[in-house]
Amino acid sequence: MRSLAPVALVAISGVVLWKLFATLFLPFLGVMVGLIATVAKFALVVAVIFFLYAMIKKRRADAEG
Repeated sequence: MRSLAPVALVAISGVVLWKLFATLFLPFLGVMVGLIATVAKFALVVAVIFFLYAMIKKRRADAEG
């Protein structure tokens, strides 16, 4: 029984550390993924607006010249 005590202590501390890790890190990871997705959405919207602006500018230049 005496040799089983360190193994049990390591197992219990591992569970406690895993719970602490999950409680602190996983919400942070979720927030970071959400921020990255938001930035990607804004970048896509800006790219579409720029593409449309470039097309309109090109048509006006062709019509004038």
